Amino acid sequence: MGSGGRTQASRTIPVAGTWLGGFLLHALLIPVWIVSPLCPIVALVLLFQGYKGVMFGVAVFAMITILNLIPFKYRPGLIAAIQDLDMGKYYARCELRGALDQIVQSGGLYCYHPHGILSVGYCANGVWSRQFQQLAGEGLPPAADARPAPDDGRWRGTIFLIADNLRRGAFSGLFKVLCDMTARLDSATKEKIHGYMAERRNVAIIPGGFQDATLFAYGKERTAISQRKGLIKYALQHGYKVFPIYTFGESETYASFTPLLKFRLWLNKYDIPGVGFFGEPLMPLMPLRSARIMTYVGAPLELPTLPEPTAAQIDEWHGRYVDALRGVFEGNKKEAGYPDAQLEIW
Repeated sequence: MGSGGRTQASRTIPVAGTWLGGFLLHALLIPVWIVSPLCPIVALVLLFQGYKGVMFGVAVFAMITILNLIPFKYRPGLIAAIQDLDMGKYYARCELRGALDQIVQSGGLYCYHPHGILSVGYCANGVWSRQFQQLAGEGLPPAADARPAPDDGRWRGTIFLIADNLRRGAFSGLFKVLCDMTARLDSATKEKIHGYMAERRNVAIIPGGFQDATLFAYGKERTAISQRKGLIKYALQHGYKVFPIYTFGESETYASFTPLLKFRLWLNKYDIPGVGFFGEPLMPLMPLRSARIMTYVGAPLELPTLPEPTAAQIDEWHGRYVDALRGVFEGNKKEAGYPDAQLEIW
């Protein structure tokens, strides 16, 4: 299973589909993720380090500004290369399972739990997964008038939503370039979600966001969803199918700093992930290779279309969603290799 078979393009990458390929992909993507938000902080510090520091600081700020102003063209070849390298091959096991035959090509909201540190389940079995792409489709089906979508080079498959400060602004930088060139990563804002749902685009997201990441503790199955009802409201307004998805093994990808939880959760209010983590002993930024990443897709909840849902209706469907998520967890934990695991809903 995992990301699916190799393509013609993979023949040009000797390490495609191997552990080394998965390692190299992590080694490329993780620095882009970490360095991007650090760049403006480093630039600010440099401004107070004398003449040369000011010069370098200004140069870094100029680079960030340029990267944010320039739109970079969608590169399908980059996606093919990422999928060929196959992030999942890095781990002891990485599979996408569950109700795969019920995945839809439009009108689906795919909710991945938990966030973890690196969001391995979301990335390896979602964003960069050839298998998921093949199941969810690479574009919208023809409209009612049977006219095909215009061949304008746009990506029309699933959109994977991420924190807005990673997609745009001072802290995006190199990560914004990756978002542009892969065309499937966008900001998790109300406006964006409504825009994509109005087009009946498939949308994927990690509902727990930074709070999920902050709650992370090695070996603990935790996800923050009890008070997160906005997505259910949007899904009701557009009549979407909502898929609960849970990744076993996400909690075994890193060791983490667990004290001061209340303070770290407070930081989340300012879009700051309150996490400290450590992976492989010799390469602490790299996740633990021993992790078994088992992502299970649950059967969808088919929500009615309610343009103005009441609070009671939102609560009702949110409750059904939480129950469905628990069902996915309890129904698959034994097969995933975690028979004694207990899900904590925060």
